[in-house]
Amino acid sequence: MTHIDVALFTQDGRALIRLQDNPTADLQAPEQLQSIIDSLKPLEVNHYLVTNSALLTWVAVKLANPTGTIGLLGPFLTAPPTTTEINAILIKNNDTISERRQLEQRYQSLPVLSSQKIADLATLMINLFSQPLIVPQKQGQSDDTTHLRDQSIATVNSDNKRQIEENYLNEEKITNAIATGNQAAVRQLKTKQIFFDSFSKRIPNQPLRSSKNICFVFNTICRIAAHQGGVHPVFLNAISEKYALLIERQNNLAGLHTLVGSMTTEYCQLVQDVSTSGASPMIKRALDYILLNLGHHIALDDIAAAVGSHPSYLSRKFKQEIGLSVTDYINQRRIVEAKKYLVHAEPSITDIAMIIGFNDLTYFIRVFKRFVGVTPSEFRRHPTDSGPQK
Repeated sequence: MTHIDVALFTQDGRALIRLQDNPTADLQAPEQLQSIIDSLKPLEVNHYLVTNSALLTWVAVKLANPTGTIGLLGPFLTAPPTTTEINAILIKNNDTISERRQLEQRYQSLPVLSSQKIADLATLMINLFSQPLIVPQKQGQSDDTTHLRDQSIATVNSDNKRQIEENYLNEEKITNAIATGNQAAVRQLKTKQIFFDSFSKRIPNQPLRSSKNICFVFNTICRIAAHQGGVHPVFLNAISEKYALLIERQNNLAGLHTLVGSMTTEYCQLVQDVSTSGASPMIKRALDYILLNLGHHIALDDIAAAVGSHPSYLSRKFKQEIGLSVTDYINQRRIVEAKKYLVHAEPSITDIAMIIGFNDLTYFIRVFKRFVGVTPSEFRRHPTDSGPQK
């Protein structure tokens, strides 16, 4: 109902109820739960906000029933985190680019609430628990679905055959475009028009529910297409879960139309960034291992163990297929990521080196200059398109 995780606690911090709406956001009370409860006791206010160092916000509410109960709603965001703020969180937690995508997906899955919406939620909670809880009593249930089943069959039989065939053909075209990361082809296909015009009336008199359902289907189509395009399931799981949550939270058709555009763009970009399509099975596993662990120390022996090969054989086959040694490929990918950070004033070059997997600043500068032709400091002052792009 609220699309926000809800938890009820006693005055001594014991959890009574936990209702989780967002499976990608851990339902954890903020670290200072007991201090929140203690602070609320003497205050005249009935609710207040708490935001932790990761920019996650909760609203704490005094509830009348049970007496002395504290309701905690969240986490949510009061504003989307900026690139600088995400970088700062990575640095503070000693995280790397290997964790960045997951962190960004988690933030994107959280709702951003205005001050009015927060006040409305607090009002709702306070009034919901102003009276003792009444448990509903089940009176009966109708099981007659014969009419609905007959009507469904009749509807399918009367559908326009040509339109159905065209819908499936367009779905195949969209799948192929996403599998190759071809954003231009997806835009040319007018994806939103194809899906919403064809399926928005699947549930009579419920265009929003019909459109949400087709968005869920489209999210699945995108995920399968990107997987066929060589994207590892770990990358796909986060983005698929994020869009499933965002779809359900939409309350108008315009929001769903926007999401479909965002989905195609993000899935296509994912294929462009981390696809291992075209590689042999062993080298594909090696590439996946590197991309998933890019921000951490990666040794040839570790990759070989992960793919079940001898290091020297893996090294030889890798160079044959990719055209680079394992070390050069890892460094090239890290430099691509470094350039994304260097177009901003922050973080520092030392922090960037650590985030992208270099433990030695001098070595990072040397490798960067080798690939880009200038030092990181020079690139930050005058960004160019030189050096590796992927």
